[in-house]
Amino acid sequence: MFKQIVEANKRTSLIVDAFEEVTHMVERTERMFDAACTAFMSDQERDVDISVEDRAINEGERMIRRLVTQHLTVNPTQDLPASLALFSIVHDVERIGDYAKSLSELCQWQGDREGSYAGRQLHEKIAPLFGKLLQALRDEDVDAARQVMRTHEEVKIASDTFVTGTFQDEASNRHTVVQVMAVRFLRRISAHLSNVASSVVNPLDRIGGKEQE
Repeated sequence: MFKQIVEANKRTSLIVDAFEEVTHMVERTERMFDAACTAFMSDQERDVDISVEDRAINEGERMIRRLVTQHLTVNPTQDLPASLALFSIVHDVERIGDYAKSLSELCQWQGDREGSYAGRQLHEKIAPLFGKLLQALRDEDVDAARQVMRTHEEVKIASDTFVTGTFQDEASNRHTVVQVMAVRFLRRISAHLSNVASSVVNPLDRIGGKEQE
């Protein structure tokens, strides 16, 4: 639905502007994610100010809500599904930024970065999903959206396996607790990416859910 609106440059530019701001927000969250993971899993300095990016994302969410509200006030029936979808997915994008910021804040408690195998494994799965999500949104690429959603299911299994094993390990310590928190933050980032991707696959009432068989 978004691709048709953007390509046709329909009667109002408000929805087009709102959609483009969503894609900019996804790009910002990708930078935050990469910076947070780099800082958490290595000794490299972050080249992104995560707090600045987070504030920009929060402002982007407010902007999108204003644009969509203005559009619906003037044209209450025009592009209604897309308007409602934007209201839904912008919250998920904002939450990705929040979890990336939370992951970066864990760095102060992170000790041995060589012991972050579970986080590295999930990072490798999640990192490509940002590009796939942008492709899905801009091109209405259902296959790309499904790939994001399928990969999230893999992330869920991997994170559950790690957390279960950790709680069964009597040698777990403070370092392990930090690793568990990081894995949970990574899982939530993956979940919100999947929720946004579902807007390409599912009808409006099932955004955020699994694809129906």
